Amino acid sequence: MPYAILLVSKLTTPGMATSATQHNYRLEETPNADPAQTWRNMDYVNFERRPYLDLANERLAEINLVPRRRDAVRLVELVLTASADGFPRGADGRVPDLFDSPWLKDNFKFVEKQFGAKNVVGFMLHQDEITPHLHVLVVPITSDGRLSCRDVFSPARLHQLQTDYAEAMAPHGLARGIKYSTAKHEDVRRYHGAQQMSKEQLTELARPLVIAPYQLPVPPERMTMEQYRQESQAAFNSQLARLQAQTNQKIGQLATVATANAYERERARVLEKRLASSQNLVVETHAELTTQKGTLTAQVQQLQQELSTRTAELAEQKALTTKAHLNHLRAVMKHLQGEPLSEKLTAWGQGQRQTHQAGIERGLAKQLLKPIEQVADMVPVLLKNSYVLEVISPEKFTLTHEKNGMRFSSDELRPNGRDFLEQLREAVGKRKAQERAGQAPNRDGGIEL
Repeated sequence: MPYAILLVSKLTTPGMATSATQHNYRLEETPNADPAQTWRNMDYVNFERRPYLDLANERLAEINLVPRRRDAVRLVELVLTASADGFPRGADGRVPDLFDSPWLKDNFKFVEKQFGAKNVVGFMLHQDEITPHLHVLVVPITSDGRLSCRDVFSPARLHQLQTDYAEAMAPHGLARGIKYSTAKHEDVRRYHGAQQMSKEQLTELARPLVIAPYQLPVPPERMTMEQYRQESQAAFNSQLARLQAQTNQKIGQLATVATANAYERERARVLEKRLASSQNLVVETHAELTTQKGTLTAQVQQLQQELSTRTAELAEQKALTTKAHLNHLRAVMKHLQGEPLSEKLTAWGQGQRQTHQAGIERGLAKQLLKPIEQVADMVPVLLKNSYVLEVISPEKFTLTHEKNGMRFSSDELRPNGRDFLEQLREAVGKRKAQERAGQAPNRDGGIEL
């Protein structure tokens, strides 16, 4: 039966975190990876492929957590996978794409449930090796908000983690390994080193041990035969143990080489099956990239044209603004120096003032239709339209615009072509007459300035 595999490694130094970043994103040479399949790798969390240590520090800053120790472990890497027979393979020996597979989704749910979604800063799928696997980077934050790798990955927690992971992978036909097993996973880099062993090194490794004949020492005087026998036996056993250790060491090294060569032969067989389809894929990808390049080139040219047009418009606006500023500055300087304004500027200013005055007069004419007792009754409407009312005397007031500073006196304002104060008195008298006659005042209309 295929097994679910979960490996845990503490990244205790910044160098280890950097190495994990470079390895997972293939920024360094990976001997057991197929460069033609690297495009199938995908990270589901760190889309911008930023350094893992930066993401861990940002997570700690997010919760205002400062590690008490400088050497506190900030990152732990998990490798999630299955035994080689745990994945279905096609006729070419390749595992189908797991990009959006149920296996991947269940792994993602498992990791988020165990460690918290915000504490998972990397979730990388590797499909450019013989057996697909996941690299998961976790910031070890406890449920009560502490940074503690010792608590999050305690021996008891690691044992339970293996059991929980096997249960999560059970729907995919994967089982847990033997509980409390002392078996250890071989480092794949050890195999890569054995594969790269030179012919001379291999010849030297396979050379038989040269064993010199064991010479019994001459028994010293005053030593009994029993003492001599015991000491000779001990010396002989010690020599035999050294020879056995050297023999076992050679056997272990040769076994590593044999395993590495078997691994490489299997990899070569898979690569040969992939080669034909890979060549077609390269052709198809090249054609697709060529099309995309043409589309992107057209888009870039269009954006450059739009940018050029916008730049010209902004330059024109800047020139107009500069010219207007200079004209206003000249007008102010002329006024301060007692010089008359130009006829054009004077006519423009008079036109603006006449336009505003006509607007005020229309508003006042409409306001006179409403019940009114005094000029102050119009203050809310005037303020709403940016005009400030200043009463100078019972018979005189001014209206000043808050933004442009235009000021109009009551003598200038002639709504309906008549004096405003005269019409105000008539409106007040009419209202009082209506009240004496018991009629409701006319409330129709409103003011719009």
